[in-house]
Amino acid sequence: MSDHDKQKPRISDIALLAGVGTATVDRVLNGRPGVRSATVEKVRAAERELAASGARPKLMQPAPAGLALRAFLGGPPGFANDNLGRCLRATARQKGVALRLDFVKRTDVVTLAEALLACLGDGTGGVIVQPVEHPLVRDAIGKLIAAGVPVVSVLTTLPGLTGLPYIGLDNRAAGRLAGQILGNMMGKKGKIAYFFSEAIYRSHEEREAGLRSILREDFPAIEVVETLSTNDTPEECFRLATTLLKRFPALEGIVNFAAGNRGIERALSDAGRGQDLCFVTFNLTALSRAALIEGRMAAVIHQDMEVIASRAVAAVIAQHRGTAPDLRPIPAELILRENIRDLDGE
Repeated sequence: MSDHDKQKPRISDIALLAGVGTATVDRVLNGRPGVRSATVEKVRAAERELAASGARPKLMQPAPAGLALRAFLGGPPGFANDNLGRCLRATARQKGVALRLDFVKRTDVVTLAEALLACLGDGTGGVIVQPVEHPLVRDAIGKLIAAGVPVVSVLTTLPGLTGLPYIGLDNRAAGRLAGQILGNMMGKKGKIAYFFSEAIYRSHEEREAGLRSILREDFPAIEVVETLSTNDTPEECFRLATTLLKRFPALEGIVNFAAGNRGIERALSDAGRGQDLCFVTFNLTALSRAALIEGRMAAVIHQDMEVIASRAVAAVIAQHRGTAPDLRPIPAELILRENIRDLDGE
């Protein structure tokens, strides 16, 4: 290999070594905006390493030949899960594996368990799942693991199953971060409420635990006046938020651990509270990005779906090879209006 060739690593090799998508590498190399500084440095470091060594990042094939994966995310698909789904498909294409993606209704544990069990006999080589915490789902995943089918959980954990890697946020820490930003923005006092999904996601429970722990420790003058279980739809969130604002006209803060932000925004707007109530939510989407810019939302706690997708697919491949997957928690990124950015992979 000539010195000239060593100075120009392939985009796919940089992406593989940096653990990001090829679209992100292309943005960095061409100086386009929308990529976080930490990611830019990671890409540049991978570029420098490859240029200096002249080597490919891995000598083996990116995935076993003919590997077919199944992915099950909570449905109906929303903006955040849509983004993760796109990133999973893009990562699978990049790594040369087949991937079938299904969105299963969040509360339909029977259908999810049956779909997981169907993977036992259809040649599926690995499963990526957003698991609901229910015995049927736990048993189905346990049977897949016992049969030697690699399974990886994303976005939410399912503790107690040996051999089930988790890729996602430290959700308790993310809940504490939401509480910290809420408490600071509210002047360390006032009344708040929070929304969570009626689906049994441990991630929401962990976020709630984190929020309450930091309120106890650092913001004892903040009172939680209501907790509201939703079905993740804007319509239900609108109904609940409208009633909430009528019952508690002095409410100063809302945290939404789940989906349905549009309904809460609409209720705040109808009540004339869209600009003065501190609204904190999770996962940057095109609509929450617009709400941040327009001042209808105070902060978003974000997890990088491109990184989650890349690590999840890599974790399945690692299990096939008998190597250790990368199970570091995905960093919780605090996004405010002044550090707003484009969405990953868009």
